[in-house]
Amino acid sequence: MNLIQNKTIKFNKKDKEKGLKLPTKMNNSLSYLCGVLAGDGNIGYRENKKEYSVKCVGNPYDEKEFYNKIISKKLKKIFGLKPKMRLYDSKTTYGFRIFSKSLVIFLTEIIGLPLNKKYNTLKVPLIFKKNIIYKKEFLKGVFDTDGCITLKKTRRYPVISIASKSLRFIKDLSKIFKELEINNFNIYSYNVKDERIKKGYTRINRIEINGHKNLKVWVNKIGSNNPKHINKINRIINSEGRI
Repeated sequence: MNLIQNKTIKFNKKDKEKGLKLPTKMNNSLSYLCGVLAGDGNIGYRENKKEYSVKCVGNPYDEKEFYNKIISKKLKKIFGLKPKMRLYDSKTTYGFRIFSKSLVIFLTEIIGLPLNKKYNTLKVPLIFKKNIIYKKEFLKGVFDTDGCITLKKTRRYPVISIASKSLRFIKDLSKIFKELEINNFNIYSYNVKDERIKKGYTRINRIEINGHKNLKVWVNKIGSNNPKHINKINRIINSEGRI
């Protein structure tokens, strides 16, 4: 396991009261959770309130089990924290928010995840790039949050995809695909309507693999920890009798 140099981070009183701990060695669970944060997370600092926070939320319709069972367990294991999972953003999202300066510094300055508006600087952190196992776990975390499985052509043709506003990030992920010998992928970009911004649309970038053979490769080499993905893969397997 790779050592993580985090001895310079000092805990304040609140972090100590929370029972926060910071890992000193890289491991699969930390790599996976960082992928989750790259997908659904936001690591922020508000200057006017001197407020540091880590927020990560998904779809309340089909991801409560993922956050309640999978993410909660990994947060406890890695950081010694068990934040309350609840609804956010006018009850349109579900997940957690942790207020911690030490955790924010660790995730941004030590691990290399982006602070505040993430899509301008989002990339696969260098700390993972020398170890294919950690990169694979990071990719799994991204897939479990920003990925999806769909069926095309009369619902018999599986497509696995990951979408992001950052083309650089998608290209970064494509390099992991190649290292894992997943070469039959496509990358494309498209606009989606977004009334929140002046231009009226958001540019989305997507990487995808198609077909039963590629789904089998994904299951064998990457897999998933997200119950909604696992259930859908199992339904495809059962309905087709193969992958």
